[in-house]
Amino acid sequence: MGNLKSLSEIFEHRLIRIPDYQRGYAWSHHELGDFWEDLLQLAENRIHYTGVITFEPVKAEAFKAWPDDAWLIEGKGYKPYYVVDGQQRLTTSIILVQAITENVADHTELNYQTKNEIHQKYVQQVASDGLRRSFLFGYEKDDPSEQYLRTRIFGQGSSNSQYQDTLYTQNLAYAKKFFLVKLKEMNPEEVACIFRKLTQKLKFNVYEIDDEIDVFVTFETMNNRGRPLSNLELLKNRLIYLSTLFHDNAGHPVLRKSINDTWKTIYEYLGKNPDHPLSDNSFLRHHWIMYFQYTRNKGDDYIRFLLDEKFTARGVTHPATEDKRVTIEEIVNYVRSLQEAIKPWFHIHNPHFPLPGFDNSKTKDLLDALNRLSFRAFRPLILAAFCTNQLPIDINRLLTAAERYNFTAFTISQRRANTGDSEFYSLARRLLRKELTIEFVVNMISSWTEKYYSATNFERYIKERHELGRQGFYHWDGIHYLLYEYETHLLKRGKQATRKLDWHELTHSKKDHVTIEHIYPQTETDYWAAKFNPYTNEQKRFLSHSLGNLLPLSRAKNASLQNDSFALKKNNGNGVGYYNGSCAENEVGQLEWWNPEEVLSRGLRLLKFIEERWSIALGDEDFKRQLLCLDFVKDDSQQIDNES
Repeated sequence: MGNLKSLSEIFEHRLIRIPDYQRGYAWSHHELGDFWEDLLQLAENRIHYTGVITFEPVKAEAFKAWPDDAWLIEGKGYKPYYVVDGQQRLTTSIILVQAITENVADHTELNYQTKNEIHQKYVQQVASDGLRRSFLFGYEKDDPSEQYLRTRIFGQGSSNSQYQDTLYTQNLAYAKKFFLVKLKEMNPEEVACIFRKLTQKLKFNVYEIDDEIDVFVTFETMNNRGRPLSNLELLKNRLIYLSTLFHDNAGHPVLRKSINDTWKTIYEYLGKNPDHPLSDNSFLRHHWIMYFQYTRNKGDDYIRFLLDEKFTARGVTHPATEDKRVTIEEIVNYVRSLQEAIKPWFHIHNPHFPLPGFDNSKTKDLLDALNRLSFRAFRPLILAAFCTNQLPIDINRLLTAAERYNFTAFTISQRRANTGDSEFYSLARRLLRKELTIEFVVNMISSWTEKYYSATNFERYIKERHELGRQGFYHWDGIHYLLYEYETHLLKRGKQATRKLDWHELTHSKKDHVTIEHIYPQTETDYWAAKFNPYTNEQKRFLSHSLGNLLPLSRAKNASLQNDSFALKKNNGNGVGYYNGSCAENEVGQLEWWNPEEVLSRGLRLLKFIEERWSIALGDEDFKRQLLCLDFVKDDSQQIDNES
């Protein structure tokens, strides 16, 4: 049964730990903002119902393994509890308490309590002899967040203490920074008011449960409040729950430790690059495709399989048939596979992030290209190649084939988005099981590339872009990728070491700025009218949006400058122009003028690059002119023939 208690009452003779099956700290800016606003808006003569906190008393055999806390539990009568539900609110409250104590001067009293008294009540009890110390709130000892909470949030121990950075530790750090910034804007009286509201006026509905099995069911069902549990978090809880059902097997404590160690590794690598955190659900789904099966069902088909069909309590205790039985060995193998997969999964999405054992430069470049283009259905297959320790040269052949398929089948041929998905997913599972060689896989991808490639589809698509007023090649979904790859080609050909074209800037320009320029501008001035007569307005539109007229810029340019003359575009006299830009800009900047013939010539050159780069044939010159929508333009040789 529950009863309303303030934070001050909750911390009366309680030792609180977040158990291993709980997720870490998941609140971000939105939830923190709501929590802070609740405190600000709360009148001092009112109380605010904050939510449920559910505790599970820690059994003696568990807290006997906490030697540092024995003096509190056995000597001072503190009762140890696990937090089953409400840890996000509770953790947030304690982080705010810590931030408040760091914000005020040492001599300050808050609600008639000194900083030391507050610290002793909510953070860490220190014995009178100073030798025995216990944190009143924290994670279980082996959780990566525990060391981080103690050293980086509570400020205890050496600043050089080793800790494992995860998505959850990053959230802890953000929460503390969030509150310190807010508190810095307040005077001492306002800070004291916040502390009083936090510890006295926020009321939690506190429950206690004592049945071990119910704990796991409670955890799954209660956590639909606040930020929902991810599927990866639900799966961890389920697997730990199943480990408790193997009563007659001496290996189940080892299994529980294996699950915890695996999830620590998973969260370490999901958050290893703070600038590019990876989705836990995406990792779980693609691993499932590789390890178990793939269906065409949409949504959460994978987690329904894992939680409702595969890893169920019934499968352990009383399966419908023997082949449905879930064994310790089966769970161990699955968990081991997850742990082995997370490191290459990180490398696949962060190829240039320093990572021991993943140092093949060719592999990094190929993965980088797929990150820019799109992996589409190839993630499970690429992951299987890494998990089966294929040779770098073979992994590179696979990556090359995957990139070629994606560019030619989708970007060029405009095939349906799911073309080939089932085949590639099936190959991933068979490669993981070593039923296929990677050479066979690469050959299959190449054969499907030839099957789905169509230059006619490409030509039809570009014409439709023009007819629908969507600016031809300028609105082609492959324009950024193609021009970036062409830039790479020019860099290598010129043996230049410095790249001036940045992919992120090329694809994310500021408002009213351009990163892909129409050399002959969309809005014609008198200067450009003289160069592009006597063509019709429609033909001029085709010229403006044709492939050869589009140039990637090494720096975003104000859209109003696009109408400048060709001479000013090459060099405006203020240090800006094609002459000191990207390789493609340099190439165009060497020309004396820009006219329809040059648009055609450069377009044909880019189409030839496509043919050579992706080993495809686009057709003869007449077809290419139609593809460029420039069959009305006469090149220099045609003009000479006509004049003669």
